[in-house]
Amino acid sequence: MNKSKKNTQGKTRMSVYLSIVVPMYNEQDSVEKLLSGLLEVGKQFDFPYEIIFVDDGSEDKTWDSIERLKKKNPELRAIKLRRNYGQTSAMVAGFEHASGEIIVTMDGDLQNDPSDIPTLLQKIREGYDVASGWRINRRDDRVRVLPSRVANSIISWTTGVRLHDYGCSLKAYRAECIKSVEAYGEMHRFFPALARMTGARVTEVPVKHHPREYGVSKYGLDRILKVLSDIFAVNLIIRFCSNPLKGFVLCAIPFILLSLFFGSLGVLALIFQWTPGKALFFMISSALTGMAGVHLVALGVLGELVVGTSDLRHTRLPAITKRTIFVNEEEDKSQRERAKRSISRRVIAPSSSRRSGIVSQGRSRRTK
Repeated sequence: MNKSKKNTQGKTRMSVYLSIVVPMYNEQDSVEKLLSGLLEVGKQFDFPYEIIFVDDGSEDKTWDSIERLKKKNPELRAIKLRRNYGQTSAMVAGFEHASGEIIVTMDGDLQNDPSDIPTLLQKIREGYDVASGWRINRRDDRVRVLPSRVANSIISWTTGVRLHDYGCSLKAYRAECIKSVEAYGEMHRFFPALARMTGARVTEVPVKHHPREYGVSKYGLDRILKVLSDIFAVNLIIRFCSNPLKGFVLCAIPFILLSLFFGSLGVLALIFQWTPGKALFFMISSALTGMAGVHLVALGVLGELVVGTSDLRHTRLPAITKRTIFVNEEEDKSQRERAKRSISRRVIAPSSSRRSGIVSQGRSRRTK
């Protein structure tokens, strides 16, 4: 009996093609109107889909509205978090419960337009793995727009993934690209860059943007500081997570050069008998900057030891496996059948947690 239930659940999950994940925080006035817009767009779909509302610890009646709408709409699923964890955590919770092959994310404040979802899906059908929305005519205050443009420029420059609007929540992902990415803080805006680092094809699509009708914006000056810190963290993870010694050595090079510079000045001061005290000053400066460089290199060595002995799965980016082409058609067909059987087993098999599922897949690959 249990096995048949698991098979049934597996088939149900595999039958869903699209999952729409919407994080919400104090959006009681927007819930019903947003669901109505999503259902209207859903009439165009010729495939099964689901809508997942994630209540990120709302303090108003957002969850009551969701529960009321759930009784009338079978497409709607909902998740309630115990407290406000932030937009990234709410999205990740939606990803973990999504069963569609394609996952679309959007805000719950009615500023994103559900009618843009088919355009994003079309880009996915064209072969892209991530389709990111670009709010060309953004309907926000200049206080928010200007810092956002600066942040977009910094992220594009540091990650190498050129997008005009990282902050737009309206995006479409292939589930295999986004579910394996570990995110925290405000890293939801970095999903396209993280996916690109794994080999995903990323594109940008112009989308509509509406002014906020209900509630108040959750963005403030504190969000700017969080974004800046996350920019530094993401680049650190991407570039130096597997080789921290390289990063620390790069940081130590300026101090080592300063140490040599001050040391040469100290030697010249002793040789040419400069003003008394200058030689001592230059020598002390050379020693201090040299010690700083040595300490950074030592930290890099310790980092190498930590990486080699610790569990750092959250810093490892998953590899996206593309289609393998075989010369022999029979070999290609048998390989596809084995892949389908392995996928069905992973869907049907229960897992205690998402992380344990990732570990078991890795072990099976190594065993093969």
